[in-house]
Amino acid sequence: MNTQALRSPFGTKKAAPKTTVKKSATVKKSSPFTIKKAAPKTVKKAAPKPRPPAGDNPFTNFGSKLPTGTPGATQLAKAPPTAAPTPGAPTYSAPQPVNVKNSLSQWYGPSRKLYLPGGLLTLDDVPSYLDGSLAGDYGFDPLNLGTDKEQVAAYREYELIHARWAMLGVAGSFFAEAAGKGNPWQVGKVVLDGGSLEWSAPPFVTIDNPLPLPAILAIQVGLMGAAENFRASGEGPSGFAPNFGEFESSVFSGKDKLNPGGPLDFLGFATDPDEFELLKVKEIKNGRLAMVSMLGFGIQGLATGEGPYSAWANHVIDPFGYNLITVVGSGAERAPTF
Repeated sequence: MNTQALRSPFGTKKAAPKTTVKKSATVKKSSPFTIKKAAPKTVKKAAPKPRPPAGDNPFTNFGSKLPTGTPGATQLAKAPPTAAPTPGAPTYSAPQPVNVKNSLSQWYGPSRKLYLPGGLLTLDDVPSYLDGSLAGDYGFDPLNLGTDKEQVAAYREYELIHARWAMLGVAGSFFAEAAGKGNPWQVGKVVLDGGSLEWSAPPFVTIDNPLPLPAILAIQVGLMGAAENFRASGEGPSGFAPNFGEFESSVFSGKDKLNPGGPLDFLGFATDPDEFELLKVKEIKNGRLAMVSMLGFGIQGLATGEGPYSAWANHVIDPFGYNLITVVGSGAERAPTF
């Protein structure tokens, strides 16, 4: 068969070649927020502060700034400068200034406190023999009893001895009654009525004392007289003291009669000279307060017949019903009201 006769009248069209479709590259979706990693911070170590030189330290020559004649000023002025720190060792800040309340210049010398505030009393009004060299010198002598420094020194000895006994008396009167040993003003009465006294240190020992009152007084006067004789003569028996050891009687030779130290300072309170001067001030201030307290104990005992502990306890229980006004101004029975 003739194949040409079968051709289509419309003609034959060649098919278009297939077009190769290339796949597009994958598009990555970017985040709307851009996160950046922060660079690590470099920490710089601060250089150590240099220590101020000895000449610039306000505490190096502190003693030289104290008034002339102030106890301890010479030792402070001659204090050696602080050594330079070792390289590599930690540095410390300078010490705090000395508390004005505890400075020696507040209690000794011309800048000390007086018994009246400034403006009412000046050093020109203070007698010349009260020069601030003694502990507790406030320039108080309105009757001019001192007359001179020698007389003032004698009065200071009497005052200090009475102050020490008053401190012991206040503690003994108050705490003995608080421990249940009875009214201190009636101790002698118990013996005179035929009773006996108990010497006790609870809970360790209790000793019944059968001695009559005259014998007790004789023993007490003898013991106190011997102790006072040793003090006044600057001598003492040999013995033993804690932290001091055994000592001979010559250890008190040439010592201060009022503050001998040595075996009597076995706790070492007077080791530092400046602290020792401050302790003298504290002792005389507390001693003066104790003497006034002991006088008040006696007057209160005469007015109420009660001991200091009982009177204090009654006042604490009922301060408005038991006080000076109600006790002195009323003749009724003085008992606390609740």
